[in-house]
Amino acid sequence: MAALLIEDYLQTQGLRLPPDEVLAAYLTAQAVMNRGEAAIDRHILWYENDEAVLAEHIEKNDAHESLLKQIFMALDSVCSRTGQQSAVVYALMPSENSDVRLVRLAQQGEVIEQQIAVTEESGWQYLPSRTAQTGWMNIVNDVPQWLALEELKGSRHSCSQSQMSLPVCHAGGAVLGVVYVEHAEKEAFDDAALADWVGLSLALALPLQALLRGEEEEPEHD
Repeated sequence: MAALLIEDYLQTQGLRLPPDEVLAAYLTAQAVMNRGEAAIDRHILWYENDEAVLAEHIEKNDAHESLLKQIFMALDSVCSRTGQQSAVVYALMPSENSDVRLVRLAQQGEVIEQQIAVTEESGWQYLPSRTAQTGWMNIVNDVPQWLALEELKGSRHSCSQSQMSLPVCHAGGAVLGVVYVEHAEKEAFDDAALADWVGLSLALALPLQALLRGEEEEPEHD
């Protein structure tokens, strides 16, 4: 099952990565999440700041806290192997009206947007919004060039040289969230880094699914 998920993701996103390397990254992320309870400050998991209060979007209970720990640990594990300056896992919050937004679940490195509106306008300013709307991965290897071409807009992009956003998808294809990464160097995402981030994005589908939809499934491996 995992091999089929990886093959479908790589094909959909137009990525030519060694499937075995992505599978290894996927299984590593799952192993980290299944390792057990980590000692993570509840104020980090259930953050409150001027931009967002997580408990306003996700019910504060033990089951959800366990899932947030898994997401935090998996993101931390990948960040320990890569050289990014910022990395965030966003959830695409369900909405019955036009106020659709991405809300931060976990972050590492420099603090960036805690929530992002998912609109056509915000798609020009934030790669995660663009990915949430289309379901497609976005890689920017030269941020200044993209700004000059007006493929990206906004002064906040001057803080990074490379950016990447990857969709986290339900098995049926619906977008559950986005993994977003910023790097201080241009051309920062080689195949090894891409394999790590794709593996993480695939592994995060189960905890995000459980957080947002109350669905839990046992992972399947080859």
